[in-house]
Amino acid sequence: MTATIRHTVFIVDDVPQNVQVAATALRDEGYTVAFATSGPEALERIPLVQPDVVLLDVMMPEMNGFQVCQQLKRNSQVAAIPVIFLTALNDGDAIVKGFAAGGVDYVTKPFNTAELLARVRTHCTLYTMQRLLAEKTAILEDLTQSLEAQVAQRTEALHAALRRQQNFGQMSAALVALINHEFRTPMTVIQSSVEMMRYAHRLDAERQEELCCQIQQRIGESLSIMQKHLDSIALMIQLHTALLHEKPQRVAPARLVQEVAMQCAAEYNRQQSLQVVIEHVPDQAILLPENLRVALKNIISNAFAYSPPGTSVVVTCTATDGSLSITVDDDGPGIDSEEEQHLYQWFKRGRSHTTVGAQRGLGLGLPLAKLAAETMMGMLWHERRFPRGTRFVLDVPYGHEVTTAGDESARPLHLSNGQQVAVQ
Repeated sequence: MTATIRHTVFIVDDVPQNVQVAATALRDEGYTVAFATSGPEALERIPLVQPDVVLLDVMMPEMNGFQVCQQLKRNSQVAAIPVIFLTALNDGDAIVKGFAAGGVDYVTKPFNTAELLARVRTHCTLYTMQRLLAEKTAILEDLTQSLEAQVAQRTEALHAALRRQQNFGQMSAALVALINHEFRTPMTVIQSSVEMMRYAHRLDAERQEELCCQIQQRIGESLSIMQKHLDSIALMIQLHTALLHEKPQRVAPARLVQEVAMQCAAEYNRQQSLQVVIEHVPDQAILLPENLRVALKNIISNAFAYSPPGTSVVVTCTATDGSLSITVDDDGPGIDSEEEQHLYQWFKRGRSHTTVGAQRGLGLGLPLAKLAAETMMGMLWHERRFPRGTRFVLDVPYGHEVTTAGDESARPLHLSNGQQVAVQ
């Protein structure tokens, strides 16, 4: 047991001697012990004590253990508390009946003290982990609600700001669903691995070592998956915040587009060719360069990911009337009607494998690209190409009139939609 957590075990047995034996063993290991000598008394006291584990005798007068367990599971205050049956019945029917009543484990009497302590320790640990997970989920939900409330206060801002608020609310809700979905499998693997450890003592030394190695590997792989997801989510949140707070800068748009396209081609290192076409683009423009990079990187990378070997990805950049228009064409399989419904939603992923075998991510690319486009007061959309392939179009305004104010460090500029901002 850990020094910071003192677990409570509740014993229910109509024989005082049995209670005393179990209580002594548990107290020697540092557990807090409470008890009842009848089913009705247990049903009354357990909600008050809120133990971590209930040790429940099966054969009792007035109410047997199965009936007590069923009553406990109907009470939402204590339904999650694990119940371990203490029974002298060593037959399959009684064990099955105990699990059906809601029990998680059983110990036959007269019990082995080491076995009893091991089972109690395991279920105390699992129950503690479940409660911690529930608390973290509740905190996350509270944080999500708080963030959504803060975003909702900005509903009178520009129409582009309103779209960002809606986008952020969708991301927050999807994040809760993602954690619940993506973490369920590795958590199940960890839980089953912990339960497997209960049976290690029945094996010889060689098989015990082999089992321990397998359990260690399974838990390690599960934790690695969870850490990978957490890293991706943390990076996404950090990038999300950075995009919303970026300041306009003077950049060379043609060079920026070429750099991003070449980086994507080098990163994928596929057998596709890359064509970059620049037409009528100003040498200098005032825009949000990091937002533009994020949007371009995601749609160009997406084109490479879904383009078969031997095909071309074509990036075309043009400028008209103070607006920069960038198209990305690929010869991939295209986007079916089902995928189109959630193409820009947070954590909604496309096909499990791309045509070139790339593994799918967490579904952050296109939503981030759309967020970046809207932050630049622009638009991102897609079109189907025939007979196959997809075209993504990114259209964003750029600064076309710069006047120097008294303070050279902050110059007002006018975008094509008339909005005035400051450039550093």
